[in-house]
Amino acid sequence: MGSFWHSFADMAVLDAGGELVVDRGEGGYIWDEDGRRYLDATAGLWYCNVGYGREEIADAAAAQLRKLAAYSTFGDLSNRPAIELAERVAAFSPDPDSRVFLTSGGSDSIDTAAKMARRYWQLTGRADRTLFVTRENAYHGMHVAGTSLAGIEANPAGYGPLVGDVVKVAWDSADALRHVIDAATPERVAAFFCEPIIGAGGVFPPPPGYLAEVREICRQSGVLFVADEVITGFGRAGDWFASNRWDLQPDIITWAKGITSGYLPMGGVIASPRVAEPF
Repeated sequence: MGSFWHSFADMAVLDAGGELVVDRGEGGYIWDEDGRRYLDATAGLWYCNVGYGREEIADAAAAQLRKLAAYSTFGDLSNRPAIELAERVAAFSPDPDSRVFLTSGGSDSIDTAAKMARRYWQLTGRADRTLFVTRENAYHGMHVAGTSLAGIEANPAGYGPLVGDVVKVAWDSADALRHVIDAATPERVAAFFCEPIIGAGGVFPPPPGYLAEVREICRQSGVLFVADEVITGFGRAGDWFASNRWDLQPDIITWAKGITSGYLPMGGVIASPRVAEPF
């Protein structure tokens, strides 16, 4: 072992047993440094939707890097790739009139969505709506907000309080969500974070009727429905977004992974017209 610090790993075990060093990939396969081939059934980490070694992607990235590698989009600054990408992502979403905020990955997207949700309620004159509702077994990345929203017990353990005002409910019970909103009163609840298909927490598909019911509960109470599609977005659930497949019409969608297939780090947040308007 050298200086590289692995994420989601027991470093003592790695020190004792060593690493599996991946050397190259082609299509759905990867090879280690000893030449052994593996079927990459996990698609890296649920991101390599189009396979490895796609020369046309590498060529397009190289051409853009030669022209303009990056530039800030703060304030009134923009660039044509960002503009065109936002339009295309919005067109794939449940509402093509949505706005698209770009990030560098899934955890960034979750933190942005959490801030966006609370800020939305401040801008609409209801600053007391700060409570987030999340689900058991949920995974929402490992930044500050995502760690606080975690439904996998090991993920927030050991860090102390991060983001306050978070309540966890059973992953498969719409009644549990309704009870929490009623108990807190809707005037306190900002948003419900929901993976359409739970990923890292065990790969659990939604029980029949669950998504439609929790979406209606949020609609009736005014709670923002945040669909975490970092894993399910861009074809993995049978449509561009799982929200399209289940007709969820979310207020906010978070995405990352499959949009670049891991060729570049990127994520984003889709804000529905309802959420975008007060900004």
